[in-house]
Amino acid sequence: MQLFTIGLWELNLDGSLKLGASNKPISTYDQATVQQLSLALTGWVYANNAYLDFSATMVAQESRHATVAKSILGWSFAAGQTVEQDLERVLDCLMSHPNTAPFIATRLIRSLVTSNPSPGYIQRVATVFANNGQNVAGDLKAVVAAILLDVQNRRRIRELRES
Repeated sequence: MQLFTIGLWELNLDGSLKLGASNKPISTYDQATVQQLSLALTGWVYANNAYLDFSATMVAQESRHATVAKSILGWSFAAGQTVEQDLERVLDCLMSHPNTAPFIATRLIRSLVTSNPSPGYIQRVATVFANNGQNVAGDLKAVVAAILLDVQNRRRIRELRES
């Protein structure tokens, strides 16, 4: 969650920090969330017990899965779900989190175009990540197009050509 989906702090759509009491950033999750997420992701093991080969495929092993009810970021997970059902629910939970779009948009813009994107640039790309115009979230083809075709990037390219 910290590195790949929602980050440490709650964000506005433009990537700026949401501030709580005393003007301090608001955490996106706590230790209880990590523990509940860990329960949801139990049961995944390396095929053929290949624990020394981390490139090996992971497979679901129901006997190692915690089938208790779980609660993650406001989402309830019913007791008795399979390894795959809990994984799908975790992915749905993270994809629908309000931080995912600005968090991923910021990192993709920084990797592909500029290390210091404007809040407007982040918001435009995050909006496309949340909805590609056809009610599909996470459409990376649309997101990359939004990054590369954004007015801020086109202006930057023009400036580079002129210099």
